[in-house]
Amino acid sequence: MAMLQSMTTEEQILYWLSLDLRVRALAERLLQRFAVTVGDLPASAAHHHAEPGGLYRHSLEVALKALEEFEGSMKMERRPDGSVDSFRSSRNRSLWQYATFIAALCHDLGKLFDLEVRGKGQTWCPLHEPYDEFGRRTKTPVARWRPDRQYGAHAWSSLALLHHVVSCEDLAYLGAPRLWHLFASLAEGHSKEPASPLTQTVSRADQASVERAQPAIAMRPDSKAGLLLQAFHELITEGEMGVNVPGGQVYVEGGKAAVVVPVAIDLARDRLSSRQIKLPSNNDLYDILRNARLVDADETGRSVRKVKVPGRQANMIPLSALVFSSADTLVPKLLQADLERTHFEIDTEPAPQATPVVEG
Repeated sequence: MAMLQSMTTEEQILYWLSLDLRVRALAERLLQRFAVTVGDLPASAAHHHAEPGGLYRHSLEVALKALEEFEGSMKMERRPDGSVDSFRSSRNRSLWQYATFIAALCHDLGKLFDLEVRGKGQTWCPLHEPYDEFGRRTKTPVARWRPDRQYGAHAWSSLALLHHVVSCEDLAYLGAPRLWHLFASLAEGHSKEPASPLTQTVSRADQASVERAQPAIAMRPDSKAGLLLQAFHELITEGEMGVNVPGGQVYVEGGKAAVVVPVAIDLARDRLSSRQIKLPSNNDLYDILRNARLVDADETGRSVRKVKVPGRQANMIPLSALVFSSADTLVPKLLQADLERTHFEIDTEPAPQATPVVEG
């Protein structure tokens, strides 16, 4: 394990893929094409891996995490009757491992459509050429995030750019069953429907990479999460957000705090906009808070929870809320001492069942 830790991320990826020398050779060439395609572009505007080269580094981290999980829990192929086909599982192991690697590496490839890159009066078209080719031709391209980009759209749009990364050799090696699972995994990246085992593996690896980068970023006072928490603190201190009162926006119990959304986010957004501070979309804020481990997500990774709080008629009212793991993050301790006692209930939803991979 010490040897692995001393390797670069690229070397660790190739190490996991070295059981089959053909796969390693394919992966080396694919990594080169991927690097040329994404260049030094960032992975996000202000969330995670927002620095130059962030998209490449984040994608490598996700690929490595997915390969590590694959090694620990090999995907088993099943017959139509649901029984395990041990022979085919073993025989096709390298094929599924390579499909996992590609799905993880390319999961954010569609973010290239979220960027507008210009240089020498030209606008880069990701469909037409890799980013590095455009950069060499225009020398000093400038990239900015498109204001009209849609949350989650990059998942399925990643499919449109695979031709820059995946070669005919890769397709021939994978074969149709793995190829269809790869396409489906990319397309359903942000779907709310029950995801395939491959998609779940990539999603967990993605979250691990973000969490590795995010906590220190999120806790900075000038970060988006830090600014949001500061606004909450001010609104609570000034009495503009009610705490532990019927119709309030915050409910504190047992050291945790349930913050009603989206109303509390809207109040904070209005407070900060008066200072010309713009917050990301609600979905992005929820992800930032979850990845910084400031809020308790459910078993499926969702930050927004269903809760029940006391109403004006002593009945329990269902609401949507962010459940902060520490009330001290939001409510000054001096105020907590004088709060009315209350109670809120968190609804729990069972995690969706994974669909087994079936060899066609």
